[in-house]
Parts: sequence; C-alpha cells; structure tokens
Amino acid sequence: MPIHLPPTSRRTFLNSLALGGAALVLPGIRPTSAAGRDEPGGYVALLADTHIDQDAGKVVRDAFNVSASLRAVVADVLAQPRPPACVAVVGDLALKNGQPGDYGRFLELVAPLRERGIPVHLTLGNHDDRDAFRKALHQEAEAAVEGRCAAVVEAAGARLVLLDSLDKVDEVPGLLGEAQRAWLARTLDAAPAAATVVLVHHNPSPTAEPAPGTLQDTAALLDILRPRKQVKALVYGHTHAWRRSEEDGLHLVNLPAVAYPFEKTEPVGWCRFEPLRDGRGATFELRCTGGDRSKDGERAELAWRGA
Repeated sequence: MPIHLPPTSRRTFLNSLALGGAALVLPGIRPTSAAGRDEPGGYVALLADTHIDQDAGKVVRDAFNVSASLRAVVADVLAQPRPPACVAVVGDLALKNGQPGDYGRFLELVAPLRERGIPVHLTLGNHDDRDAFRKALHQEAEAAVEGRCAAVVEAAGARLVLLDSLDKVDEVPGLLGEAQRAWLARTLDAAPAAATVVLVHHNPSPTAEPAPGTLQDTAALLDILRPRKQVKALVYGHTHAWRRSEEDGLHLVNLPAVAYPFEKTEPVGWCRFEPLRDGRGATFELRCTGGDRSKDGERAELAWRGA
C-alpha cells in the first residue's frame, strides 16, 4: 500500500479534507506527476521523522514545535530556485503512535507542496500506525506487499524504492520481513540497469547481531543490496542525525530529522538529492531549518559504484 499524494489545487485539497481524506494515486511504478519529473536533471527532497501531532501547538524537548518544524522545511523546499521532482518522507510521520488526527495535521502541512505541483511519497516508521494511516487517508488499494507500504517511484532520472520497516507501533526496532525482502529482490532484478536508491525508515544495525532499536533484519537486507550493483545508496532516518558512510561501494546516508534532534549538535531539516546527468553519481546537500545549523549547505559528492 504505497501512498502517493499527487499534485492538487487548493480547492481540491479543501474538498478532500471535507470528505475526511486526501486524493491518492495508489499504487504504481510511475505515479502521475508533472511532465518530465522523472527525467534527468532534477532533484528529490528527502525528509525523515516529521513526528507530527494533531495539536498544532505541540512542543517537544522544551524547544521544538513539531508542526512549525515541518512548516519551515516545506517553506524552504518551496523557496528553492526550482521545485523538486518530488518529496519523499521516510517514516515516523506521526509523533508517537500514529493517531488519525496526526495524519490529518500532516496532510494540512504538506498541502502547499502539492498545490505547487510537487508529488509527495510516504512510507512508515515505528511511531506510525498502518490502520490509522489508511483510515485517515481513505486508502483502500491493494498492497504490493501485503500489510506494508512498499513502492517504486521514478523521479529526477533515478529509481527510488521505498520500504516499510514498521514492525510494532511505538516500539523502537524495525523489521522488513521475509515477504517484503522477497518483493525487494524481485523489484531490483526487474531493472538491473537502473540506478536505484533504497529508502527505509530504520537505520541498519552496525553489528552482525542486530543492535537494539535498529533494523533487525539488516544482514538479510544487505545480502540483497550488496550484489545488485544498480543499488547505489541506502537512505534512512530514525536516528535524528546527519551521517554518511560507505560499505562495499554502497553509500549509507542518514537523514536529519524534520521535527527535532536528539542531540544539540545535530541539525533539523531536509536533504536535497540530485543525481548527476551522466548517471555516475549524485550530490546530497543538507538544508538546515533548525537545530545546529553549522553544516547548512554541506554537500557530499557521491560516486556510484559500477558507474
């Protein structure tokens, strides 16, 4: 059950709220979007950990209004000289346990993106609830993987595979599960020449024995990704930290949180992912809207393995 929020007008958005949901495109390899958005030369806005509460005034950690944090990121995306091909949010849309009102507030906050013609693609994290999510968005489409939000999106000349690592609501560890991993392998094998970036909420475990709070089937995931050289990067959130590393040529990119940092030395914001036109790599640029802004604008030039 991938969730794709297509571009919309203000009138359409208000009408959809009056009906209690949002206009959706479900599911699909290439969701309807503005002409050329899947062609080389664009970029994707990557977000993680929005942690929205139905209360627009909700403040966490004594300093961060979570709705204001997402509003600032949306404003920064819209202030760019050109809009992104799409926005992808990799889980923990909701603050704690995925209440319907949380998702209603989330829809309101991302509405300006959709009004500007920018599609928004979503998957879930451990603070989300699938049933509440489906009900809030009136989602009834068949799932690519039963009981999971898994999708493929083509944008800015890259292939994005979105995975769902939500295992149990409001419990920290994540899990893809055998069925989703099998779907991932089939999906990757269907396009062996397409430069692909895999997005998931939970961070991979740094140890062979799964570390607490991480993706518990990390080893099985990496067994799929390592030999498939078309997979260039694994992008994730969950830790509320901005990090980059590399394993056997596979880039690991940890997105900062939108809502709030765990540590004062971490930024709040989003990441601009721009594949190079020659297909040999990409840039990841950090955009800070809060927290520690000392690395605002930091750019990582990543070369793709096998390119």
